[in-house]
Amino acid sequence: MIEVECQISIKKDGVSFVNPLKVQLIKEIRNNGSLSGAAKKMEISYQHVWTMVKEMNRIAPSSLFLKQRGGANGGGTSISDYGERILREYQTIQAEIKKVVDQINIEINL
Repeated sequence: MIEVECQISIKKDGVSFVNPLKVQLIKEIRNNGSLSGAAKKMEISYQHVWTMVKEMNRIAPSSLFLKQRGGANGGGTSISDYGERILREYQTIQAEIKKVVDQINIEINL
């Protein structure tokens, strides 16, 4: 069976702003509440996670992540309202593209 796959990358000024890896990162930060927890879950370095977070926040018109420095309960990172919006919009785009790709896969295998 022949199968078409599609990965969505949203760019701003030629730089990837949101892609499957970054979407996974947003979800993991939301679930873990920390960059280090997300890095461990994704099995990538903390430095790579930190670089992606800085890049997304730099490119976006508003911060996707809210960082809280240490204290009595330690620091952490959460997703801003804008970050949640970006995640929802990406998932909406992904669902629409999936419909088209699914139809192509049906037709290509007739």
